[in-house]
Amino acid sequence: MDYFENKFYKREKRIRRNYEIDDSLYTRLEEYSTIYEASVADLINACIENLINNDNGDITVYEKDEREISVLHTILIRESNIKGLDTLKDKYGLSIYKLVNIAIKSTLEE
Repeated sequence: MDYFENKFYKREKRIRRNYEIDDSLYTRLEEYSTIYEASVADLINACIENLINNDNGDITVYEKDEREISVLHTILIRESNIKGLDTLKDKYGLSIYKLVNIAIKSTLEE
């Protein structure tokens, strides 16, 4: 069973959330979903988890291009990620929308 525990996540409740995501970031995630065996929602969950796990007390807020549009997407987010985002929101005073976009951008730039 250790093999499966290292290979797959354990089942966790997912909650439907609406987030405005910068279109250029979402398009890149769609491209990655054709390469990897993961949906866009899986990739977003991974990005959020990366932000939460690598929180070192400093989150870089990037400046959004004025021509960039944000589109509302409904995504199934793992419950632990929602709790982690709430913690980061309280810690940094940033909106969940901004945190999700920061998570995606910072993960894509790694």
